[in-house]
Amino acid sequence: MEHGPDNTKLEKLMEDPQKQEEFIEELRKSQLFLPVIFSENMFEGIEDSKPGDVFTLKEPSGYDINYFTDNNGNRAIPLFTSNEKMEEGGLKSSAMVIYVPDLANMFKRLKNNYKYIAINPMCEIGADMPIVPFIKLFATKEEEPIAVDMNNPESVATMVCKAAYENTGLFVHDINLPDEWTEKYEIGTLIKERGFVDMTNKIGQMTTSHRYAIISNHVANFSQFEDGTNWNLHTAAPNSKFKVLDVYEFNGKTQILLLHLIENLEDFFVDNGSIDNGYVALARKIFEESFEKEIIEEVNTKEWLKRCSFPIGMDDGGNLWNIDD
Repeated sequence: MEHGPDNTKLEKLMEDPQKQEEFIEELRKSQLFLPVIFSENMFEGIEDSKPGDVFTLKEPSGYDINYFTDNNGNRAIPLFTSNEKMEEGGLKSSAMVIYVPDLANMFKRLKNNYKYIAINPMCEIGADMPIVPFIKLFATKEEEPIAVDMNNPESVATMVCKAAYENTGLFVHDINLPDEWTEKYEIGTLIKERGFVDMTNKIGQMTTSHRYAIISNHVANFSQFEDGTNWNLHTAAPNSKFKVLDVYEFNGKTQILLLHLIENLEDFFVDNGSIDNGYVALARKIFEESFEKEIIEEVNTKEWLKRCSFPIGMDDGGNLWNIDD
C-alpha cells in the first residue's frame, strides 16, 4: 500500500503544458518527497531497541539534500510526488515529506548553491523550475526578479510566460493622454488597474492621440449583451495587471502595448526576457496599417470614448498605482 500524500492531481496537471496556472496552484498546497542523506551515526543503537521503546538520537538530526548534477554541471534539488515516482526515477534514498511552502522557505538559504528544482526527475513526466522563481511563488515580495529565458522551453517559468501569449487577441482602448503621462509607461514596467478596462477588437484609424493595444487571452467578452452599440465590448476585471511591452510613436500618435498578465503569476513577468519581440513587431505593424483604414464610427462615439477616457494603471493625476496595493 502506498503511504504518504496523494499527488495524483499534480501529476496529471504536469502532463498538460496548457494547464500551467492550475499546476502552480496545485503545487502551492502539495506535499513532496525530498531525498535526503541522514548523518552517518544518527541512528546508532536503534537495532537494540524493543517495540515501544523511546529512542533518543545520539546527535542532532542533521541531513544533507541528496541532490544531483545535470549534464551542464548544474546542481539540482530533486523532488518527487510519491515513493513510486522516486523508484521510477531510479533513486534509492531516504526521503522527507514536506509541505511545498516549507520547502520554499528552506531553499531561501540554499538558492546560491543550487540552480533549479526538478520534480520527478528521470521519470517519463517531470517539471523543472529555477530555484528563485520557485521561492517567489510563496513570497509576498522578493527583491530579485525571476530570470526568464524564452529560449528554454522546458522551464515552468518560460511555459507560464508563453501561456500568456497563447490564443490571444489584440484589443484597443483609445484615449487622449498628456505626453508627460506617457513617459511613465517605461518598457518592462508592471502596472495594475483598479477598475474595469473596456476595450474593443475593432481596430481602425484613431481619432485620439494615444492608443493602448492590449494582448490578452482572458478578457471577458460582453459583445453579446450589447444593445445596438456594436462596440465588440471586451472587459478586463478590476485589479488586472499588465506589463508594458512597447511604447511606439508613429505619424504623431503613440501606441502603448500592454500584455494582460495571468492572475497571481505576475512575478514570472518581472524579467524582460518575458517580452516576446515577435508580438511587439506585429503590434507595431497593425498600428501602422491602422492609419490606412477608415475610422470605425461605433468605437469613436462620445459614449465609447468616455468609457475609455481614463488612463490604464494611473489615477486621475497621472500617478501609477502601486502594484502591491
